[in-house]
Amino acid sequence: MRITGLGHAGLRIDTAAASVLVDPWTTPAYLGAWTPFPDNAHLDWAALADVDLLVVSSVAPDHLDLDLLARYVRRDVPVLLPDLPLPELRDRLAGIGFTRFVETRSGEVTEVGGLRVAVPTLTRPMDGPSGTAMLWLSDGEATVLVQGDAQPRDLALVTALGPVDVHLLQVVPAGWSPTAYELPEAAKQAIAADQRAHAFRSARRHVSEVGAAHVVPIGGPPAVRGEAPAHPDPAAFRDWMAERGYEHVRLLPPGSVVDPREPGMPVRSGGDAGTAARPRAAWTPPPARDLDLLAELRGWVEPLLARAPGVADGVAVAVRLTGTDPVRGDVDLLLDFPGRSVRAYAGEKVRYELRVDRAVLEHLVAVRETDWVHSLFLSGRFSARRIGRENELVFLFLGSLDPARLDRLEAWVTLRLAGGEDVTVDGWTFQRLCPHQQADLTAVGSVEDGVLTCGVHGWEWRLSDGVCLTVRGMDIRSAPATT
Repeated sequence: MRITGLGHAGLRIDTAAASVLVDPWTTPAYLGAWTPFPDNAHLDWAALADVDLLVVSSVAPDHLDLDLLARYVRRDVPVLLPDLPLPELRDRLAGIGFTRFVETRSGEVTEVGGLRVAVPTLTRPMDGPSGTAMLWLSDGEATVLVQGDAQPRDLALVTALGPVDVHLLQVVPAGWSPTAYELPEAAKQAIAADQRAHAFRSARRHVSEVGAAHVVPIGGPPAVRGEAPAHPDPAAFRDWMAERGYEHVRLLPPGSVVDPREPGMPVRSGGDAGTAARPRAAWTPPPARDLDLLAELRGWVEPLLARAPGVADGVAVAVRLTGTDPVRGDVDLLLDFPGRSVRAYAGEKVRYELRVDRAVLEHLVAVRETDWVHSLFLSGRFSARRIGRENELVFLFLGSLDPARLDRLEAWVTLRLAGGEDVTVDGWTFQRLCPHQQADLTAVGSVEDGVLTCGVHGWEWRLSDGVCLTVRGMDIRSAPATT
C-alpha cells in the first residue's frame, strides 16, 4: 500500500487491488479565502486522479472540489457514497456527470474492487452542511483510517473493525473564532492558545483510542490558513505529541508518499510541510446590485424562522446584521429570532452583531446562498461582536437557510432538548446526554464543586440551575438530588 498526500485532506491510496482518490482539492474556496497550504497546484493531477474509486467525505468545498473532479476524474469511476442524511453530495456529483454510486451504510464493511472499506458517518448539524464521513480501508496488508474532519464522541464504531496501521485526522477544526471577533490582540492570542490546547488534547484522545502505529495530521486550517492564530502548522502537533512520548506522527505534504508496510513508515519525496503558500488572488464580489436587502431577507428568512420554532427559541435574541459600504451607505438590519421577523435596526441593544461588506451580503442574498457558514463565516470576510457566551445556534441557523437543512437542525434541537433520562451523580441529578453532541455524561462527565464538565469538549454547567457556563443556549436539566 502507498499513500500519497495531495494537500489539505486529499489523498491517493494505491493497493494491489485498486487505487482510491480521497477528497482532492485545489480550487480556491470560501469566497476565495482558502487555498491549500502548502500549495499543491504543481501536482500532476491528470495522473493522480486516474483511479479506480472516488471517496468524498462531505459537501464542504475544501473536500468536494467540483472543478477539479470535472476536469480530471473519469465520470465512470465508482463513487463510494457515504450514508448521509441529505442527498446533496450525490446530487452535486451527479450534476457533473458521475453515474456509478456504491451505497454504504455507516460503519458496515463493504467489499469494493478487492478492498474492504467502511464509511462511518457523523450526521449532527455541527458535523458539516449535510454531515461528514470517515473512511476505513484495508487491502489485507495494511489498514488505514481517514478520520478527516470528523470529530466523533468516540471511535468505537471504527475500532470494532480491527487494528489500524495509519490514522489520518484533522487536528484543529475549522472556525472563525477568535480571528473574526473585534477583540484586543492579546485576548485573541489567549483564546487561540486555549483552542489549540483543547484541540490537541482531543486529537490525542482520538489517537489513543485508535492506537494506530502511525498518525498523520491532515486537512483543516493548519493546512490552509497558517496565519490564523488558532491554527498552527501540523508540525506543531507532531512536536507536541513528541514531548509527550509519541514519536510516530508523520507529516505528509503534497506529493509525499508513505508505505505503512515499511518499518518506521518513512516519508518519501515532497517538501517540508508548512513552507510554501499559493499567492492569494483577491476575491471580488459581483458588481453591486442595489438589492432591497430588507425586503429580500424578509421574504427569504422570515418563513424559515417560522418553520423552526425550536431553533428560534434556542437563539432567543435578535442578531444585528450590517452590510457596510462607505459610498452607498450601510444597510443595518435585525434578525429578530424571538419575534420571527427581519426588520430595520433601530438602535436596540443586541448580544450579537455581524458586519460584512454590503456587496458581499448582496451577493449572498442574490444567489440565495443557503450555507453562510461554508461561505461567509469560514471565509473570514466579516467581523463580529457579542455580549456574553457564544450561541452556536446562531451560526447553525445561518448555515441552514433552506427547508431541508433547517428541518434537520430543528429535529436535532428537539432531540437535544429531550436530553435523555435523568441520572444521579455525586449528589446531583441531571440529564444523561450532553446537549452539544449527545455524549453520555455519566461516561465522559465529571462533577466538582457543583460544576459538571463534559470531557469531550470541556463544556461546563452549573448544576444548581443547569446554566451552561461555556456557551449560551445549551442549558441542561439539573438539580440537587432528592434523598
